[in-house]
Amino acid sequence: MSKRQKGRRHRRVNRTPRPAGPPRPRPDTAVVHAAPAPRLGRHEARTWEGLRALGTGGASVEELSAAVGYQARTVLKHVNGLAGQGLAELRGDRWYATAPAAEGAAGR
Repeated sequence: MSKRQKGRRHRRVNRTPRPAGPPRPRPDTAVVHAAPAPRLGRHEARTWEGLRALGTGGASVEELSAAVGYQARTVLKHVNGLAGQGLAELRGDRWYATAPAAEGAAGR
């Protein structure tokens, strides 16, 4: 038997069509995402919570890295993303958590 025939035999397993029927209902994604701001990932939200927990004194990337448990490079990517969403800001060499605009709108 050649190698080509083995590959065909293997792929034949997944050739069965999916059963037709009505689509299954999906959970409401608005309820699932209870992050501090819309569309924050689990790890980015952890970084933001760590930044908030360090208080009003802010934190350097190294301090935040030690507090959250990610590498400094990863934390830097997270805080840059948070800054783009208005959740963090850089003053000098320290990062500070800012209040998200979504919290004020949620009280309506």
